[in-house]
Amino acid sequence: MEQPPQIKIVSAIVIVLVILGVGFLLLTKYHVSLNQENLPTSGHVDDEQVTVVVENTPVVNGALSAPAGFPRDIPLESDNLTESATTQYPRENARQLSLSYLSLKTIAQKYAEYKTYMERTGYQITEGSTSSSLKTIWGAKENVNLAVVVSGRADRTLVQLAYLLK
Repeated sequence: MEQPPQIKIVSAIVIVLVILGVGFLLLTKYHVSLNQENLPTSGHVDDEQVTVVVENTPVVNGALSAPAGFPRDIPLESDNLTESATTQYPRENARQLSLSYLSLKTIAQKYAEYKTYMERTGYQITEGSTSSSLKTIWGAKENVNLAVVVSGRADRTLVQLAYLLK
């Protein structure tokens, strides 16, 4: 069934917001203050390249699985995965495990499930959007962050998870 253009646009915006949110968390956590001693004296920047490596999780026997290392205790409808990837940030020594899946549960039910999970497991929670069609929640503890975006997609609920290991 073809999705209306509005659903595709909303899905793209949600994905961009998750990526920006995780990027913001990385920047605030690994911010390096520059002073005059650290600035290049010539007009050239060091040859060091910023490298980010994204690996999509392979499909095995027609099924997609969560990225290797994704915590088993995080609620997940693994039979309904639509995307799964690992992103490496070598300079920051960080790794993000991301996945998306579709659920028959409502947006409110999925949001409550993740909020309850984060409260129970000791995350410091920040709630984002609480509109009826899109809900976001971020959790941080020790050396990990968990970002969850729950939105409507046709007759299902789209759940997007980003688990950042720092």
